[in-house]
Order: sequence, then C-alpha cells, then structure tokens
Amino acid sequence: MDDQSRAQALNFLKSHSAAVLSTVSEDGKAHGSAIYYVTDDNFNIYFITLKTSRKFANLQANPSVALTVGRQDIPQTLQLEGVASMLQHPEEIGAHAEELMRVLTSNSRYYAPLTKLDNDDAAIVWIQP
Repeated sequence: MDDQSRAQALNFLKSHSAAVLSTVSEDGKAHGSAIYYVTDDNFNIYFITLKTSRKFANLQANPSVALTVGRQDIPQTLQLEGVASMLQHPEEIGAHAEELMRVLTSNSRYYAPLTKLDNDDAAIVWIQP
C-alpha cells in the first residue's frame, strides 16, 4: 500500500467509531458483532466487550478476526484482518480505556450498556492487523 492510500485508509478508520467484528467459534461457526472501537496510527484497533459475550468466547477459542467499517451514503468499506488479544496490564488498559469510554458515551440519545458494568465484567481487546 502506498503512503497516500495508507493515509486515506487510516483517515477513514479514524473518522468512524463503529464496525462489525467477525469471529469464529470453537466449532467453526461464524459470528458477527457490532462494536465501537478506537484506533491508533498503526491501524491497531481497541474495543471493550463483556467477558460473558459470544465474541469473547470466540476470541478465546480462535483469535483470528476480521473487522469491517463501512458507510452507506457513499458505498465504501475498509476491512482489516488480524489477531485479537486481551489487554492485561493496567498501563495498557488505562492508555485506551478513557478514549473507549468517550466513544461509548458520545451519543446523547444512546449509551452502550457495558459502560455501567463493573470493570471485572469487561475486557479491552486489541486487534493487531
């Protein structure tokens, strides 16, 4: 990918905050989940999920994922493929938790229910493309 295409793709990714995460269960069944995410300049994706969710169980069984970000007004999508892992260290979690909470609470008419849950119920996931 040339520098201009990379910059355009990163701008597209950063200008959105919702995506569809595709995972595969232990028995090979595909699953898609709508998520809110944040990204960095290296295309790393971070999102929060419940430890009781199907996506969390799927990520534990198979960390290979695909992430699709799209827009309807001008048909355009961006898809990343990578490996997911749970952030474990408090400094890693803290580096992304505040920005994720800002995205999760940015809609004045709706908030993601997991913003009200105990931190022990949720995990921050890192997708490395």
